[in-house]
Amino acid sequence: MSGTFSGDLLSWLLTYAVHSTALLGAAWLITRARRLMPAASEIIWKSALIGGLFTASLQLWLDLRPAGSVALGTQQQYISVPPAPVTRSVGFENVQAPSVDLPVGIAPPAIEASSSASSWSMPSKGEAALVAWIVIAAVLATAYAARRLILIGRLGDRARLTDGPLPDMLATLAKTAGVREPFLTVTTRISSPVALGMREICLPESALTELSAEQQRSMLAHELAHVARHDPLWLVVSFAVERVFWFQPLNRIARTEIATAAEYLSDDWAVRRTGSGVPLAECLARVAEWIQMSPLGVPVSGMAEERSLLVTRVARLLENRMPTMTKRRVVALSAFAVLLATVVLVPTVAGRPVTAVSADSSTSLGMTPRADSSTSLGMTPSANASTSLGMAAAGEGRRVLTPGDSAVVIALIARLKDEDVEVRKAAAEALAKLEDARAVPGLVDAMKDANAEVRVAAAEALAQFKDRRAVPALENALSDQSVEVQKHAIEALSNFTEVGGIQSGPIVKLLDGKHHDEVVHSAIHLLAELKDRSTAPAIRAQLNSSNSDVRQAAIQALTELKDSESSGLISQKLSDSNSDVRNAALSAMEELRVGLSDPVMVALLKDRDADVRQRAAQLAGERQMVGVVSTLAALVEDNDSDVRVSAVQALANIADNSAQAALKKALSSKDAKVRRAVVEALGDRRP
Repeated sequence: MSGTFSGDLLSWLLTYAVHSTALLGAAWLITRARRLMPAASEIIWKSALIGGLFTASLQLWLDLRPAGSVALGTQQQYISVPPAPVTRSVGFENVQAPSVDLPVGIAPPAIEASSSASSWSMPSKGEAALVAWIVIAAVLATAYAARRLILIGRLGDRARLTDGPLPDMLATLAKTAGVREPFLTVTTRISSPVALGMREICLPESALTELSAEQQRSMLAHELAHVARHDPLWLVVSFAVERVFWFQPLNRIARTEIATAAEYLSDDWAVRRTGSGVPLAECLARVAEWIQMSPLGVPVSGMAEERSLLVTRVARLLENRMPTMTKRRVVALSAFAVLLATVVLVPTVAGRPVTAVSADSSTSLGMTPRADSSTSLGMTPSANASTSLGMAAAGEGRRVLTPGDSAVVIALIARLKDEDVEVRKAAAEALAKLEDARAVPGLVDAMKDANAEVRVAAAEALAQFKDRRAVPALENALSDQSVEVQKHAIEALSNFTEVGGIQSGPIVKLLDGKHHDEVVHSAIHLLAELKDRSTAPAIRAQLNSSNSDVRQAAIQALTELKDSESSGLISQKLSDSNSDVRNAALSAMEELRVGLSDPVMVALLKDRDADVRQRAAQLAGERQMVGVVSTLAALVEDNDSDVRVSAVQALANIADNSAQAALKKALSSKDAKVRRAVVEALGDRRP
């Protein structure tokens, strides 16, 4: 593996170790400090188990470094920069940059190492640690997979159960609970009912003959709860996390606590559906006897596989006291807040190497050597040169410059003329990060670079400055031979709309039918931002483009320009072959206050796209179109829930007896959302 990748991976693993310890430790303290309901405990432990993966990734991605963060023992990497005298504006016109002999190893933080000279090797101990982690994780994961395969082998002869009272019993429970009905299988190879995958409950053959009807119903309710709650999936996830991140022993505790909470919650779920905990307690005791004789020994969501919990579970069920319903949303929001706090406050372990620029004894950052190194750029000579060059850094004779230091900016500007394409591109990207206005002239020149990638990088950099000096160069780039350069030039110009000075003429030329659709699409959006109504005819012509995104952009732009003359052409797009275009045209009709006839509205209400039907229903209600009441009434039975609700709301806005009758009829709808919308609508009506 490459040094950069292995360094990032080791950094992530160490950060995960810190974060997971903090989260899992906090979960342990919270659940031990006070007795929580199983629902709250489950949320806390699940958040802690998965949270470390999320917070470590987010923190490193955002490059956050909270107090206490540490860096791996990486070495600075140095790349050689050849001398290149440069004349640039340093706050004055045509000032020759003074020559400064900088100490060897000055490291501007924005410069990236390139080519083979920037390769970085992680210390061998780090490589060994990564290899050890991968090997052990692979062995443990393979062992777990083998146990799952053993289970699959044992259950290979199970048969689908379709006859008898149990399938009907399960169907009734699923329908009552409003969950998808799983299918039942039966086998002689297991001793406990288990939930398998997302849609299967497997029963031991003895469950068909040795349990009473009430016990069977409680058993099925318990296993249905596991399926409905996706407990088998969480079991696999928790086992995988425990084994892949084997160096975190608290994951095992989290997995056990999650499994315990799942059993309690499934018991409670079953009791709420069956009305009593006694049959389930009796069933647990009976199943425990079967397991004693033939334990399964495979990690699954089994009804009584965790025999250590059996006494406690039976006691809870026999007491027959329903637990207080936990406010899961409050607990979940609290857990999410803790995760965000972890990202911001818990230290990270950074592993990216520091890249630096080295200079020969006769060369420093591309500037002519000079004996008097105390002279700072464009400043009065100082007795202490180190203070004018940046902060002191650890190492012999090495200094790290602050991003705003003149030496860094001028050195990067010089590299815009480097003979290597990657160096020129990296220099433009670095100048974009520094956002020093002295770089604008050099970036403008880079817009004429022979390499398209450099021109793209220069355009992206100029977009950060919002300096009017960049506008002519970006406008010239609109006629560039590269589509990517054209697109980035348009995007850059969109950042200058508040600054002003952009001419619409060069942008309109992009709509001549000779340019790429993506370029035309971006150009139309930019013209809409410029608010130049004289460009409306050129945009109007794009309504007939063969590209649906271009047609949609043209409709939206003409709407933003308030171009009422285009309303006739836009109305034709109400029957466009693309649903997004039809939707945009319908929104334009509303914004431009264009009337729609009843036949046109009826056609829109019958559109094959649900979003169009919904928007048409809303517009019909806003305009109180009595002529489409019958069509709106039909939409109350639409196959899309949002369309049905919008149809009810539209009928409520139409003051007509036929609309009133349609609302009353909708009170008997099978959709609870529709009935609620009707009730609210009727309640808002005034006599």
